[in-house]
Amino acid sequence: MPQRKEQALVADAGRPMQRPRRSGGGKAAGIPRVGFPGEPAPLASQPSQTDPTHAHAPRALAARGHHEQLLPAARGAGPTDRRPIVETEATILLADIRGFTALMEAHPPRLMARVLNRFLAAMCAAVDRYEGHIDKFIGDSVMAVFGVPQRRPDDLRRALACAAAMQQAMVRLNQGHRQRGEPALYAGIAVHTGAVMAGSFGPPRHNAYTVIGETVNLVARMEAFSLRGQVLISEAAHARAAAWIEVGQANLVQPKGAARPLTLYPLRAVEHRGQLTVPAVEPRRSPRVRVQLEAVFRRVQAKRVDIERFTGRVRDIGYNGLSAELPIALPSLTELAIRLPMMSVGPFCGDLYARVLRAAPEAVGYRTSLAFTSVDTPAHRQVKALVDEGLWRR
Repeated sequence: MPQRKEQALVADAGRPMQRPRRSGGGKAAGIPRVGFPGEPAPLASQPSQTDPTHAHAPRALAARGHHEQLLPAARGAGPTDRRPIVETEATILLADIRGFTALMEAHPPRLMARVLNRFLAAMCAAVDRYEGHIDKFIGDSVMAVFGVPQRRPDDLRRALACAAAMQQAMVRLNQGHRQRGEPALYAGIAVHTGAVMAGSFGPPRHNAYTVIGETVNLVARMEAFSLRGQVLISEAAHARAAAWIEVGQANLVQPKGAARPLTLYPLRAVEHRGQLTVPAVEPRRSPRVRVQLEAVFRRVQAKRVDIERFTGRVRDIGYNGLSAELPIALPSLTELAIRLPMMSVGPFCGDLYARVLRAAPEAVGYRTSLAFTSVDTPAHRQVKALVDEGLWRR
């Protein structure tokens, strides 16, 4: 998704997911699906013997009632469906697959459509369970809203419980993917609560009930900082939920275009009909080997890789991250595209993508720890081969 997420959130307000309409044969029609250029027919019409969810993924969304949780006018807007635009308060949840662009480059589109549909179905199931509403799909992202059209006292609590349940669902999803030899997916999730404008947006013949405003824009900026398997919550959400949640160490980040830094908290657990924990993803626990590799680094901002580049020296590397000596200090959670020397030999296999975990000054430069955000790609497999070779030589 090359454009900024916060812009896409508003731009997509006029293109809601439509509630399935029943045809004479009783089958759902108009169910949204993810399409790819050159794809001749919906994937649901091409069943797989080895993956029963493949054939029914789009239909399953309707069969399980997921589309019943769409915002009201997203169910078939018309001239009489318009609702007044009002200022209210809501909690916004945004879930996005980490490193999905790199995965798309590394795997067949049909396979990626299949795993994406599974992801969307799992996320929608969690939103249904905690009585939220699907606002829209944005590529490989799901935006859900708690608190519109009717506010409830436990909107924030249900949203945080939903986020924890989503990450638990990702663990189960990846167990199936490993069994089928398919790429693992990791989601980053952000939750923010605040004022929104809710109502019908667009002309009479094509309008959608949705939410817009700085709260929506901010949650998109927050999500961009989330690591694999992480749930980030805003300062506002933390202040209201502190009595019944557990969080990790706060991070101060400066999003591009934001007037001031943001304080983000990684959610660990939430009390909601018992304790729901966010499964721990340990990106740094893997075998590591010492290396001396000159690498090229470029920043990634708003899903775009900057032209400007700088070089650094990789000191050690593992399956899920590396440590490098860089000439500049980078803030925590900065995203980078990395090209290692062996990636310039033979067919180009793409860059590595990683986020800064921490940076510490040294006599020369800054020792920087990074966690990979894209896995199961050709570039990542080259790294694994490099690590395996280093371990074998020990």
